[in-house]
Amino acid sequence: MQKRNEATMTDPSMIDFRIHAIAAGSDDGGRVLFQRMLSALIAVEYTTATDIRPDPGDWGIDVMVGSLADSIMIWQAKYFYEKIGDSQKRQIRDSFASAMKHAKANKYRVDAWTLCVACELSAPEKKWWDKKVKEWTKIFPDVQFDLWDVPRLRRKLMSPDASDVLEEFYGPGKQVALLQKPQNAAVEHAPLAPRAETPEYKEALFVKQMEIAGITELDAQRYAYFNADLLIRDVAARAIPTQLAAVDEVDATLQNAWELTVTDPATAPNADDYEGSARTFYASVMRQAGATKAPDVLPLRPMHTSGLMHRIVDDSRAGWVHDWRRVAREHTESGDSTGSRVHQAISSAEEDASRE
Repeated sequence: MQKRNEATMTDPSMIDFRIHAIAAGSDDGGRVLFQRMLSALIAVEYTTATDIRPDPGDWGIDVMVGSLADSIMIWQAKYFYEKIGDSQKRQIRDSFASAMKHAKANKYRVDAWTLCVACELSAPEKKWWDKKVKEWTKIFPDVQFDLWDVPRLRRKLMSPDASDVLEEFYGPGKQVALLQKPQNAAVEHAPLAPRAETPEYKEALFVKQMEIAGITELDAQRYAYFNADLLIRDVAARAIPTQLAAVDEVDATLQNAWELTVTDPATAPNADDYEGSARTFYASVMRQAGATKAPDVLPLRPMHTSGLMHRIVDDSRAGWVHDWRRVAREHTESGDSTGSRVHQAISSAEEDASRE
C-alpha cells in the first residue's frame, strides 16, 4: 500500500465524526456512513462481522458477529456527536432492551453488547454509562459490555491494521471531495447540517454580544455559527493547504468588512443610541457577510459565511456595540466564553501541513 498523503487525509487522532453528516448532507445520511465505517472497523478484528438490514426491524442489532442460531456479539451504532442527553440515553436504553428482548424471543444468546457513539463523554455522561452497565450486569451477568466513544474509535483507526478503513472513509477522494472542486466541474456548495441539531450556545460570546445589542431573534444566527463551526473543524482536521488559505482569506475579508463599517460614522455603534445604532451596525455587517464569496476550493453557502462572522465575534476580535471590548473582557473573566479558536485551529493545521 502506498504511504498515505497526510496533506489530503484526516489524521486519525483528529477525526471529528460530524464530518459524516457534512458529507452526506444530513444526520440521517451521516448515521449511515458512521455505521458503515464501524462495520468495516469491526471487521478488521472480526472478519465475519455483518450488518443487519431492518425488515421491518433489526432486532436491536446494527453490526453483529456470531450466529443467530446460537450466540452473537452486538455493536450498537448511535450517531450522537454532540452529547449524551436525556433523549440519547433513552435511545440507548431502548436499543439494549430491544436486543435482549429479541434474543430471548428468538432463542439465541448475547455474549457482548458494545455501544458506539460519535462523541466524547463528559464526566456526568460517563458516570451514567458506568452506572447503567453495573445495573445491566446484575440482570444479565453473562453479557460483556463495552463503549467505543471518540477516543476509542480514533485509537482503533490509528492501528496499521485499520489503514484500509481509514483510507476508505477519510482518505483523499472520499469525504474530502465535499470541499474540493474538481477541475472543469460545477461548484457544489457544502451542505448544511440539520437545523434540529443546532445547540443553543447560551454561554457563547457571539450570543452575548447580540443580546446586549438588543438583537433577540437568534435562531438563524445560532444555525449559521453551528454550520461554520462544523466546517472549520473539518478543514482544520484535514489540513489541506488550499482550504486553510481559503478560510484565512474569508476570515480576513469578513473582519475587513467589520472594520470598515465600524469606522463609518453612518453605521458605527455609539453610546447615545446604544441598541439602535448597534442593530444598524449589525445589519450592515451581516448583509456583507452573507454576500461574501469564498474561493471555489471552499464553496461556502451564505449561511456559512454569516457563521464565520459570528466566529470572529466569539473569538473576541469584533463586536456589535461601541464598548464591545468591555463586553468581551467581562465575558471572558466570568469564564463563560466558548472561544472559537478559529485562528489557533487553522494556524496549527497550517503549521502541520507545512511540515509535510
